[in-house]
Amino acid sequence: MKLIFLILVCLAVIHSHAQNSRIDSLNSLLNSTTDKFEIAKINLELSKLYESIDLQKGKEFAKKAEQFNNNDSLKAEASNQLGRFYFFMADMDSAVFYFTKAKETLNNLDDDKRVAIINISLGAVQLRQGDYNGTIKTLTESAAYFEENGDKLNAAKCYSNISTALAELENFKQAIDYNERALDVFETQNLLPFQLITLPNLAAQHYKNGDTLKAIGYNLDAEELAVKIGNKRSLSIIYNNLGSIYLDTDPAKAKGYLEKTIQLKNELNLKAGIEVTLGNLGYLSMKNGDYKTAISYYKQVAKIVKGKQLVFAYNQLKECYNKLSQPANALVYSEKSQQLNDSILNAENQKIFTEIQTKYETEKKEKEIFELQTKNLEVEVKKNRNRNLLFIVLGILAATIFIVYLLLKSSTRKRIVAEQNLKIKQQEITQILKTQELNGIDAIISAQEEERSRIADDLHDNLGSKIATLKLYIEELKTSKSNGKEELIEKLKSLSDETYKEVRKIAHNKNFGALINQGLIPSIKTIAREISISEKLQIDVTNINVNKRIKNNIEIQVFRSVQELLTNIIKHAEATEAIIQFSEDDNRLNIMVEDNGKGFSLNEVKIGLGLTNIEKRIENIDGNIVVDSTPGNGTTVILNIPL
Repeated sequence: MKLIFLILVCLAVIHSHAQNSRIDSLNSLLNSTTDKFEIAKINLELSKLYESIDLQKGKEFAKKAEQFNNNDSLKAEASNQLGRFYFFMADMDSAVFYFTKAKETLNNLDDDKRVAIINISLGAVQLRQGDYNGTIKTLTESAAYFEENGDKLNAAKCYSNISTALAELENFKQAIDYNERALDVFETQNLLPFQLITLPNLAAQHYKNGDTLKAIGYNLDAEELAVKIGNKRSLSIIYNNLGSIYLDTDPAKAKGYLEKTIQLKNELNLKAGIEVTLGNLGYLSMKNGDYKTAISYYKQVAKIVKGKQLVFAYNQLKECYNKLSQPANALVYSEKSQQLNDSILNAENQKIFTEIQTKYETEKKEKEIFELQTKNLEVEVKKNRNRNLLFIVLGILAATIFIVYLLLKSSTRKRIVAEQNLKIKQQEITQILKTQELNGIDAIISAQEEERSRIADDLHDNLGSKIATLKLYIEELKTSKSNGKEELIEKLKSLSDETYKEVRKIAHNKNFGALINQGLIPSIKTIAREISISEKLQIDVTNINVNKRIKNNIEIQVFRSVQELLTNIIKHAEATEAIIQFSEDDNRLNIMVEDNGKGFSLNEVKIGLGLTNIEKRIENIDGNIVVDSTPGNGTTVILNIPL
């Protein structure tokens, strides 16, 4: 197993190689000028010229330019240039910091185009960190912006980095298509630096796609172009890629290219990708049986890489020590490999592509300045946030108080309406009961009048005819002869006895008063039927065996007692059903009134005025009352009245 290719990433702006005369001219101008703005501009231009020659020097000039605070546009460009230097030096965290700083400044300036250009650099960082999908998303959005605004060059830069991300996702066909679109723009506009980025990438993609000849051809074209413009950084990548291609077919040529790569990277202080070159040199050493040299290379690799690449380096070191018959050392690296591999598996087997090469290198002074600025900004933000939060809280509090007020007002209104409705309902019930009482009494009186009429009819039909007959007998007795008087007297006596018996029967017989089943019970049924109409209380009236007559005064007292019991059920029992049952036993009228309401405890509940009135009424007609009730089991009242 071996490490193969490095990639070239297209950043926002790439400048042509610096000419010594231009650098000397700018240095001379820098020494003679005192204007701070001019000094900042010269430092910025020198940093760009040194980008392809000496990264460390270029970074120093960019830092000096970035310290000028009186021009936001220049400061943003200096921050962007620092981000580029840290990117090339493989310090991705610092690169993101300065690119983001530049982007924020440009956002404040409403410079959308330069913000989109910075996004190209951020997309390149995502690419180096292994976030390929994030790279594609960021750069696709930027490419759309540039296409819409007719900026073919920056759109082509986006194509180039999108191509690299697609290649990492092993979508080589689409990657080659994007790169060829980018190369077409760069060649049309004769932009040699951009061609120098695109040619090695196309070579790498064709190689991974299985076309070695095209890969070699593109790399050789790129080498010729890099030599022509003197771009040593690109040459280091091209030589590494050519060395990777020749690893198995021509090891000597591969070693030559790889050693040139190491020499150029050390000369330029380039750390990015050096682990690939070292790994390939280690691979060649192992292949030639030079295990000690291979160990030296792989140990250097192990200090740089992480994740799966580090597992690979440990495994290669293990193999080298095994070949040298050093099992103890081989075991050490075997255990390290196993432990690291287990750690990666425990993190849900996600590939780690991030290649963090160095720790944060920003100077202490820069950090203090930025931290102070950040702190001041945070204080201002906190002030605004607290003020806004106060307004929000006060608004919520006011809204809450208003809502509570409305709820209380609504509740009070509903309570008043409910109380009014209850009073109206009670008045309606009272009115209904009064009406029912009057109707019931009318029915009883009507039954009594009917009874009187019947008695009058009996007196007229029975006694009237007999008395008329008696009158005829007496008249006849006056005129009859003596021989017929005895017989007439006997008839008169017999008819008198019959008349007396009829009068006695009317006066003292059962016919005194109204029939119960024609006056009292129909009246009670009428009340029950009217109450049941509401559907809240259903009342059933049953007459088991009562057909006797009842005195008028008793009938009215019984009616009013039953009516009072029904009123109590409506007001207090909360019942849904009630039964009124009439029966007669041993010449006594039994009336049972029973409900399925909530009931009450006879020992705890004080007897009300209604029940007291019933007791007095029943006592006045020589009857008695029995009350049976328990909480939750309804109430039963039995009235016993002598007939």
